[in-house]
Formats: sequence, C-alpha cells, structure tokens
Amino acid sequence: MNAAGADVPPTPRSHSGHRKSAALTLLAGVALTLGAIAGYDLIPPVRFDVTRVPKDGTVLSSTPVPGRAEAGEWLDDQRRRLRCHYPPGTDDPRYYCAINYFIGAGPDRGVDLSGYTHVEVNVLYKGDVPKLRLFARHFDARYSTVGDNNSTKYNSVFLPTQDLRGPLSLSVDEFTVAEWWRLAYKLPRELAQAELGNVVTVGLDFSYPMTEGVHDLEVKQITFVRPGLSRETWYLGILSVWLAGIVLYALLQLRTYRAERRALQSEAERYRAHATTDPLTLALNRHGLEQVWARLPAGAIPAAGHALALLVLDIDHFKHVNDSCGHDVGDRVLRELAELLRGQLRSTDWLVRWGGEEFVVLLPSVRTGHVATLAENLRKAVEAHAFESGVPAPVTVSVGVALQGPGEDFEALFKRADEALYEAKHQGRNRVVVAAGP
Repeated sequence: MNAAGADVPPTPRSHSGHRKSAALTLLAGVALTLGAIAGYDLIPPVRFDVTRVPKDGTVLSSTPVPGRAEAGEWLDDQRRRLRCHYPPGTDDPRYYCAINYFIGAGPDRGVDLSGYTHVEVNVLYKGDVPKLRLFARHFDARYSTVGDNNSTKYNSVFLPTQDLRGPLSLSVDEFTVAEWWRLAYKLPRELAQAELGNVVTVGLDFSYPMTEGVHDLEVKQITFVRPGLSRETWYLGILSVWLAGIVLYALLQLRTYRAERRALQSEAERYRAHATTDPLTLALNRHGLEQVWARLPAGAIPAAGHALALLVLDIDHFKHVNDSCGHDVGDRVLRELAELLRGQLRSTDWLVRWGGEEFVVLLPSVRTGHVATLAENLRKAVEAHAFESGVPAPVTVSVGVALQGPGEDFEALFKRADEALYEAKHQGRNRVVVAAGP
C-alpha cells in the first residue's frame, strides 16, 4: 500500500557554530593575505653571478700597443685582477683592453637575462679614467654571425669610476646599444633597442678616448638580479588562493546544505508518518485519509463501469475481546487484522484506522460490479484467519459499502457507508451491506 501524509515544514537548525568558524576562517584568511602582501619583499631574489663561470670561460682580450705585444695582462687570474697599459701619445680607438665572461653554452646559445631587473657590480679600480663600460653581448641570427664575435649586439652602460668605491646597483634599463656598433652593422631602427634575451658574453672594458697610463682592475662581482617572483605573479597567486578557497567553501557549503536537506527531508518524513499514520496498526489515520482524499482529482469522472468506493469495517464484539483478554491482546488483534487487510488490498487502495476497532478502506477506482465481491472476500478472509491463541471466539467484521455518486463529497459518502455498516450489524453482524445509491 502507498504511504500518505501532509507536508511538514522542516524544523530550523542552528548554524551559529558554522558561522563562527566561517568568520574566524575569513579573519585568518584576511590576516594571512595582508601578511603575504607585506612579505613580498622578503622573497629571496634570483641571482646570476657572471664571475662564477669556469676559469677557461674568463678571457682577457686586448690589442697590441707601442712597446707591448698586448695592452692587457693578468696580475692574478684567480682573483680576476688585470692591468691595461696605454702608452703616452696613445690616441687610437682601435686600442682595446677588456675582461670577458663567456656565459653561453656556445657562440650562439647564451643565457636569457631579459627577466632580470638589476645588475650588482663590485670592482676595484686603480687609475684615472673617468668611466668604465659594462657590456652584455646578445646573439641574434638576424644580424649576428657565428665566428664574428663583434656581430653580437653590444649592449652597454657606463660606470663612473667615482661611483665604484663600493658595490654599485644598476637597472638593466640603463643598457643601451653602442652607436658605433649599430652604425658598423647597419642595424635598422626597429632592431636598435637593447636586448638581453640571449647573452653570450658579459664584461668590462675601457671606452675611447682612453687615458694614458697604467690601469689596474679587480673584478669582485658582476651579478644579475631579479625577484624570486614578480609582484604581479605573487598577487595573482594570492588571488588564486582566495578564488580556490571560495570555490572550496562553496562546495563544502553545498555538501553541507545537501546533507542537511536530506536530514530535514528524513525528519519531515518521520513527522509526516507520525501525523498521518496510526502508530498501532501502521494504517492511515483520519488525518492521513484527509490528505489522500485532498489529492484525488477533483471532479474526475471514473472510467466506464468504475467508481470510487468506500468500505467501513467494524470488528464484531471487540469489546468482549478487550474485556476477557485484556487490551494488550486487543491491540495485537488490531495489528494482525490491519496486516491481513493490507494483504488483501491492491497497491492503489488505502487502509485507514478510523478509530477504536473501526477501519475504512478507500478504493479510488473499482468495477462497480466487483465492489460487493471484494468486500465479501475481505470479510471471509478475516473470518477464516486464525488469530493468536487466547482470543475467545473467531474474529469477524461487519462491512458497510458505498459507491460515490456524481458530485458527492466525503462526508455524504461516509455517512451512507456508515449507515450500511449499521444495517450489517443490525442484521446479525459478520456480513456485508452495500448502500443504495445517493
């Protein structure tokens, strides 16, 4: 048989604990976010120390000058100390003296320094030139040729020697392309900007015009520096964590909502069952029948030869059972009778405990010629059933039957069925009486 009942609104549950936890989590997230924003500057930078290349990658290059085979010489190649000689009367731009650090894996495979923001330079200079020149040579197949070292783009920045009394930090934006190199290689304007994406050589040299005399140079550090993470990446990471947290919180809330909804539905079902079901027999109670009746299609016309029928059953001499055997036995008889009747009915029929020992059976659609037979079968099934031992006499029922007339409401239909039940009892009980039409 189908269950029936009324809708029961779910009981509100307190969410103060969840709200408190969510508020504390939010405050913790805000605090951590502020800490992460403030802590950006604490992220250690990435450093690329040019001077750490192997010894064979460090080259002193120079040109002959009057009286010497080379303008440059090593004073201490382990400590990268060198000396450059420029004799008196020297006034030739072709004279050259420089220290080169070959940092690439080959003449055309360099290191990408484009993401670095600063260069830290620490050199000791002894002499009287006004400036040194820091350079970074970039290889680009559009204008560079393997075998011609001078064809790599000459990016450089001047270092005033008066600023070299201690470590010096330069922005990589200070690098420019040497004008003499751009003119020598006829570079178009769109390629004339400084590039550090494929640097094969970094070094220091003296720019023309050169000051006469002896110039000593010791390179302690040439280090390119960039942030461990860009500020944009760091902030994007913070935003991503917040978005992931929001999504996770939403999913957890959805999961909690679904679990609570299932719990409320289960609780509502229990309340609905309690409100519409007789706890002793598990049949519908009067309120449950009202719910079933309210859901029946209003004004529906049954199929030809069919009608809605109402049966009212009453246990004969039930008071005698209670008085002689006790109410416990009477209750067991009621439960057993309800189970027996359910077994005889269709899945579309409804069994109701109307009160005491009286039951109602609602048949939403039944053949009019079969109603009396169905009711008689119920009566016979009860009469033939062997109830528990101790019951003083066979349990029987009297049945009143009424078929719903056009437009007839429940009260009128029940009254006719109840009058038919009264007639069955008047005729001697343990029988079925079908009420006349309205």
